[in-house]
Amino acid sequence: MKSPSESNQPPAARRMLIAFAHPDDESFGMGGAIARYAQEGVDISLICSTNGDVGTVDPEHLNGFGSVADLRLNELRCAASTLGIHDVITFGYRDSGMMGTPENNHPDCLWQADETAVIGRIVQEIRRLRPQVIVTFDPYGGYGHPDHIFMHRTTTKAFHAAGDPAQYPEQLTNGLQVFSPSKLYYNTFPRAWLLVRVWMERLRGHDPRHLGKNKDLDLQEVLDRHLPSHAQVDVSAYHGAWDAASGCHASQLNPRPNRNPLDRLMRLVFRHQYFTRAWPEPRDHEPMEHDLFDGVE
Repeated sequence: MKSPSESNQPPAARRMLIAFAHPDDESFGMGGAIARYAQEGVDISLICSTNGDVGTVDPEHLNGFGSVADLRLNELRCAASTLGIHDVITFGYRDSGMMGTPENNHPDCLWQADETAVIGRIVQEIRRLRPQVIVTFDPYGGYGHPDHIFMHRTTTKAFHAAGDPAQYPEQLTNGLQVFSPSKLYYNTFPRAWLLVRVWMERLRGHDPRHLGKNKDLDLQEVLDRHLPSHAQVDVSAYHGAWDAASGCHASQLNPRPNRNPLDRLMRLVFRHQYFTRAWPEPRDHEPMEHDLFDGVE
């Protein structure tokens, strides 16, 4: 894919930068919203900071690929093309594991990366791409994944640093200029969905604090740390693209099949995708936004 600096076309009037951690975060997390904005002509760029190379992959998925990283990045290219993402920027860090796992001690993993250096890389992309809207993870990283938390922290700091000429001034000698994005959002889950999930796990006799293959997913903690939503984006017309992009990540098991009544019911819950607005800071009793570009000139 061509970056805006390589394109002969004038830049889109509306530009969005999404800063996530793994191949599949873009599709599973906010695929419907990405598809909608891309179709509406927004120039969307994605930072994917790791190669998604830690974890097990069924052998049949590796046919034709030299490594798990090659497979996962190929799946990312498929999903990006399906959703209409214009520019994919990869940082190449090694995947980290959940909190407390040995993978987090690997010197090449994102959790061990130099935070100042990563902030600088994000600042450089903000100054190059000049997006009005930036989206990243919430402070808990959605479900407590260290890579998500790291990207939340570094992206939030980069959002405020990009417009300050005292921050990373060496970048300004290479033709870049300072740029202050207008809005920063954190992608979030619908609270009602979380409540239903916790309730259903308890009905099944499962402990919602110890879920997943490795029992390291604490869904109750996700609910307890849930932030209020300030924007809800209608994605009901984009489920097809959302499902297709999720399907690109076949090695990660598409979490959004549509094969039983419960899955179809969940489509009603996922009629919207929800976002916490971190900047400008929300005011009390402010009405819900329905477009992440509300108020952007």
